[in-house]
Amino acid sequence: MRIATLTAIGCLTLLGTTALAQTVTCDYDHTVNFKTFRTYAWTSGTELTDELNHARVVRAIDAVLAAKGLARVEPSANPDVLVAYHASFDKNLQITGSTYPWGPVGLSADRWGWASVQPVLVGTLLVDISDARTRAIVWRSLASSHISPTDKPESRDKKIAKATRMMFKNYPPKP
Repeated sequence: MRIATLTAIGCLTLLGTTALAQTVTCDYDHTVNFKTFRTYAWTSGTELTDELNHARVVRAIDAVLAAKGLARVEPSANPDVLVAYHASFDKNLQITGSTYPWGPVGLSADRWGWASVQPVLVGTLLVDISDARTRAIVWRSLASSHISPTDKPESRDKKIAKATRMMFKNYPPKP
């Protein structure tokens, strides 16, 4: 009984740590030659209504694309690709806990640790790159992470910049 309880609390602890981890995934069309893309323009997506955070996301993506050799142009300038971002928020549960390998003799096994469950806000940022001629999505990346509404502006800048760097880490994809 004692081992089962300790194992369960240990698993809850690991789940809590996983819930806080930032996750990034990426997908792309393997038939596309990304080396031909030199310019991009923004197109509408599911953008943040908060103007400050919207500007943070756009600046971070612009910076990463510029570092990758793409130049931002106006939509009327015939860009090679169109870039859009989609943002959403969801509530999730954060589970934290601890186990104690010691305790007084006679203490029941269910008192050898603790666990707590708290709601957390999870933000998801998805970036689509579409071929401007065909409008087909050729590259997509998604980042998801917990968000603290009490973060300072500098912390928000850093989190968004880090997420976009991770999202574009392997862009352009190697053939």
